[in-house]
Amino acid sequence: MKILTSRYAQIGLALIVAVLLIASLSSSANAAGPMYHTVQRGQTLYSIARHYGTTVWAISCANGIYNPNYVYAGQVLLIPGGWQEGCKPAHQPMPQPQPAKWHPQPQPKPVGCYYTVRWGDHLYRIALRYGVSWTVIAQANGLYNGNYIYAGQVLRVPCVW
Repeated sequence: MKILTSRYAQIGLALIVAVLLIASLSSSANAAGPMYHTVQRGQTLYSIARHYGTTVWAISCANGIYNPNYVYAGQVLLIPGGWQEGCKPAHQPMPQPQPAKWHPQPQPKPVGCYYTVRWGDHLYRIALRYGVSWTVIAQANGLYNGNYIYAGQVLRVPCVW
């Protein structure tokens, strides 16, 4: 057994054991299946992501959360593990009705403009685009908190023409 007594053989054997140990730990974590977390009072998506070693973005994507500020106690979240392919929305926004091709009578002009919220939009940026205050848009849509808008939502914007 002179081969196993050499210093290089001992280092190589230690490396092989370490690699096998790491591989067994990572495969057992993935084999356990999906991990779920029930949100407790006072927790934020950031604190949950930090606890599980992932990102707010990954948890938001896995659960279809459009606004990471809006999680509530008792909500059950899927905690993604490993490599993620990308963010696929949990649901598709409702399709917008197509305009009729022929109108027997002229249609009345809508009062104001309409805007469909996209991923990453903020009420403040939408207001800048239309040249009105974000509080005016919130009031026109019955929003008590300007942070609670979501992708696919259609907002009425009082336009100044």
